[in-house]
Amino acid sequence: MYLPKKQNWNSLSEFRDHLARETTEKIVFFNGHQLVTETTVYGLSFGKLSINEVKRESKSTKGRSDGTTTDKERMGTHGRSDHAKPDRKKASKVCATKVPKKVSKPKKSPK
Repeated sequence: MYLPKKQNWNSLSEFRDHLARETTEKIVFFNGHQLVTETTVYGLSFGKLSINEVKRESKSTKGRSDGTTTDKERMGTHGRSDHAKPDRKKASKVCATKVPKKVSKPKKSPK
């Protein structure tokens, strides 16, 4: 991770050029708002450089928030959810929000 001595920059492009000239860090992604190297994410807000370290996931824990691995053979789900999806065809077609129309009674004629 590269920590520059100068923290204020006119643009992120100016910092990108400085990074390419002065360091050996490889720029992975740059869109004008965010500059990503192999180890760090740089941004620029109100002229001040923001620096965040990139956390790399190992292949065994990739995509898991708790850091555990999944054994697909043991789980028997092949990475899918264990929950059964409801059969939508069997669901009732009556909408609970529809209110039946009032049927008016025929008026009685005077005798």
